[in-house]
Amino acid sequence: MGLDYPTEEYLEEIRNYKGDPPIEEFVKILQYNWYFGPEWCIIRGNKAEFHTGGWSGNEDIIKAILSNIYLTNLYMKYEMWKRGGHYYFKICKENL
Repeated sequence: MGLDYPTEEYLEEIRNYKGDPPIEEFVKILQYNWYFGPEWCIIRGNKAEFHTGGWSGNEDIIKAILSNIYLTNLYMKYEMWKRGGHYYFKICKENL
């Protein structure tokens, strides 16, 4: 299981991400810190799936990701949301 509730500093790092560390490493950090563990934050090739489990801390991480225009337009394209807290992104390796 990941860390406790995300700190404001951690959320601010996500909001301010601009490519350092590289996106693959950044996504692995997100995966490591995901509350329900890495099986709820799945990386498959250039796809990332974030399943919040309805936990507000994971929802706050998603809000931080979605608020970062660099992250969601250059490094990870937001593809879809499914009811129940399921978020899907494409990792944009061409921008590395």
